[in-house]
Amino acid sequence: MIQLNEIHFGYDGRMLMEGLSLHVRPGDRIGIVGPNGAGKTTLLRIIEGEIGSYSGTISRRKGIVTGCLPQDGIYEKGRSVYDAALAAFDDLIEIEDKIEKLNRKIAAGEDETAGDAFLERVGNLQMEYETRGGFTFRTETARVLTGLGFTESDFERDMSEFSGGWQMRVALARLLLRDPEILMLDEPTNHLDLPAIIWFENFLQTFDGAVIIISHDQYFLDKVVRRIAEFTQKKLELYDGNYSYYEVEKVKRLEILKNRFANQAREIRSTERFIERFRYKATKARQVQSRIKMLEKIDRIELPGAERNLSFKFKAREKSGKVVLQLKDVGKSYGDHEVLKGINITVNRGDRVGIIGANGLGKTTLMRVMAGRTDFEGVRKLGHKVSFSYFSQDQYELLSPDNTVLCEAQRSCGAGFDGNIRGILGVFLFSGDDVEKKVCMLSGGEKSRLLFAKMMANPANLLLLDEPTNHLDPQSRRMLEDVFLNYDGTICFVSHDRYFINNLATRIIEIVPGGYEEYIGNYEDYKEQKKLREQAAEEGRARDDDESNKNGDKTLSRKDVRRERAKFVAERAKALNPIRNRIAGIEEEIALLEDSAGTIESELADPATYNDQEKTKSLPGKLKHINNKLESLYDEWEMRSNELAGLEKDFDRKEFPGL
Repeated sequence: MIQLNEIHFGYDGRMLMEGLSLHVRPGDRIGIVGPNGAGKTTLLRIIEGEIGSYSGTISRRKGIVTGCLPQDGIYEKGRSVYDAALAAFDDLIEIEDKIEKLNRKIAAGEDETAGDAFLERVGNLQMEYETRGGFTFRTETARVLTGLGFTESDFERDMSEFSGGWQMRVALARLLLRDPEILMLDEPTNHLDLPAIIWFENFLQTFDGAVIIISHDQYFLDKVVRRIAEFTQKKLELYDGNYSYYEVEKVKRLEILKNRFANQAREIRSTERFIERFRYKATKARQVQSRIKMLEKIDRIELPGAERNLSFKFKAREKSGKVVLQLKDVGKSYGDHEVLKGINITVNRGDRVGIIGANGLGKTTLMRVMAGRTDFEGVRKLGHKVSFSYFSQDQYELLSPDNTVLCEAQRSCGAGFDGNIRGILGVFLFSGDDVEKKVCMLSGGEKSRLLFAKMMANPANLLLLDEPTNHLDPQSRRMLEDVFLNYDGTICFVSHDRYFINNLATRIIEIVPGGYEEYIGNYEDYKEQKKLREQAAEEGRARDDDESNKNGDKTLSRKDVRRERAKFVAERAKALNPIRNRIAGIEEEIALLEDSAGTIESELADPATYNDQEKTKSLPGKLKHINNKLESLYDEWEMRSNELAGLEKDFDRKEFPGL
């Protein structure tokens, strides 16, 4: 469908692509991964045709239709959500209008002289209208909007009433409805909640065309893609599998590359020693020249550079009081639409509060109330000596596009700032000439890192963070977790990243329709507590049913239900626990053997090993023995896992009254 060959591209003296190639085939599902600023978004813009100042060639199948969803920068007003999505079918609506006008002429008896030609024209338009989905496109538009989280009452609301994230959903709906042959998506899940992500995953699995996705969400990539293209050394390295396969295969390839590099380096050193030793001996002149030419022809292996990681610890300027923030009877409405009601929250020093819930229920609004960025009903009270920083996605709009990174960061330095702003920028991966890049040239992830650098230049003791991990690559996400875990202040944050929430939160506030619920602990604790609450609610309903069954109803009593449940759980544990224990044991054995194999492989890659004849003879045999054992364990692990999955499915199918 599209073939990129030897693409070279850069700007401001910085090369992003050198000899990059990619073949997009029908039905492809390609995930583009790599560090922020590597050129992922730029690549999509080149494929889409927005950038033409590259060298190399791009071959396209004639008439191919592509569609690209950008990361951000979409804003509309003056038309409804439904009309904005329906714009995907402007050509069908135009045909519809033509048919209607012609039918009115027929009904009025006009153009009678046109005869058969006139009727043929109407017929052709009607056939085109029908074959292109003229009778279903409005229903399809409503279906897609609903899948992306809009309610029917939202359809007629003006686009200007929605945040940038929701406007991105409308743009995504419009793109999906146009049904391009190649769908290009730049961080599509950043503005979706979990139900919308699941719907979108299912949609993409049934989409007929090819899909190219830039995403840092490895779970989304695992579900959707079948090939990974990683930006490395200004080219694309391809992996035929999903993200989990890529992570494993990348480690294997790197080990192989290191061994090849070591072998080549050894060969080069040996050749160079020969040249130096016999350079001035006439009898060896021909051999010396031969080896010099051989060196010149060697295609030297390059190892990828070490990944630059975010690594930084910071402390608040001063310690706050014990109570950091209080909200009392807080409510917020937009016109007749009530978003928050009866919010009573106390945030104490050292809390890390994760705020979760479906989009549209008021998470961002709650953060804006906490930050004092919107009007509301009720009371907001900051504690003693509290200073706060607020990170939100709309802060991108506050960045000055013509400023350099350094200039933009300097704007945030407080009056008492005594640090090194270049040092802080370096921590957030802006080093050397990077600090002279203009803000308008930054990727979404780079803008996020710049915003965090601005926050750290003036460290507050309360951080209010709305989706802080959006646009960040996996390495930056993990290091950002470390930064926040070592921070000595208080954090309130909104996130859909379950692993980020689980690692950071000490409290969970879930926004639900009509109110909120609080949970102590991280995301796993939240799930367990929520499950227990739901079970308690079910038991309460069962108790009510017991009391209402006074006429010989055969429904089991609550005591019988508990007895049956205990029996079921005991049977399940007796069947499954031995297999689970064996799987855990196998995994421990595999981990130990893989460590041993890695140690031997490192020794084999070390030239010094070959000075020891005993090692040279014994190590390959040991490695072979370990690899054989590993293969056996891998097979057993797969067999036991399948056995466990089968038994779990059998127990899940079993039913008894009360469960």
